[in-house]
Amino acid sequence: MKKRPEIMIIGGDCRFSYMEKIFTSEGYKAKRIYPGSYKADDFTACDVFILPVPVSRDNININTPLAGEPFCFSDFVRLLPEKCIVAGGMFTEEQREKLMGRNVTVFDYYCCDSLAIKNAVPTAEGVIGILINAMPVTLASAECCVTGYGKCGSVIARKLKALGADVTCAARSDKDLAAAVTDGMKTCRISSLSDKCSNFDAIINTVPSLVIDEKVISSLGKSCVIIETASAPFGVDFDTAAAQGINTIRAGSLPGRTSPLTAGKIICDTVLSFYWSDNYGN
Repeated sequence: MKKRPEIMIIGGDCRFSYMEKIFTSEGYKAKRIYPGSYKADDFTACDVFILPVPVSRDNININTPLAGEPFCFSDFVRLLPEKCIVAGGMFTEEQREKLMGRNVTVFDYYCCDSLAIKNAVPTAEGVIGILINAMPVTLASAECCVTGYGKCGSVIARKLKALGADVTCAARSDKDLAAAVTDGMKTCRISSLSDKCSNFDAIINTVPSLVIDEKVISSLGKSCVIIETASAPFGVDFDTAAAQGINTIRAGSLPGRTSPLTAGKIICDTVLSFYWSDNYGN
């Protein structure tokens, strides 16, 4: 029979500021620590350690944007008790190997479909907020394009359409294009996007590979706004967009920036679901 885990939260953005309170309100013993604010004994009693997404931005230190000093990932690994869970987002293979050497279970919550589906709503709301502030026209009269029609792109497109925008969805696969048509969207293939985009007021990219390239950007009107929601290696040629004076907004990690309490709860629920599932322990 599994016991209720003791949880340690390390680093992260505003989402992680809420997580200690979320866990304790549900009856879990949880603590958020900062570099220099912990003792080795703090680690011994914990069963679950939650790291940010991405775990690290420099492959050396844990991602701690709200802390005043770094926390070396290797130092963190040395403090871990055996047979615990280390949950985080976007682990590298090197990080996984170091953790496995400590006989711990590695759980990458960023790869969970359930988290991606839940995160799509705060991401879409964040995109809408950016567009309202960045575009010279109302959403109700705007011509918007969403590149990619997966978990995130489809929710963004549907919410834009519900607000009266004229939405075109650009995708590669027949399955995604068919889903967009079923949802009442205009569609085009990404390969032909440059022929369709001269009148767009906004393009929202959700594809983490180059799709808004020089050919597309050169076809845009100067007042078009590009919003990049994808993670590295990104889908927008930022240099070309800047050279042509196109307003391009990098909007990664939107849930953590615009809805941190909701986004923090999503991570908490995802980690707990893994802990209590048959995929971990008995």
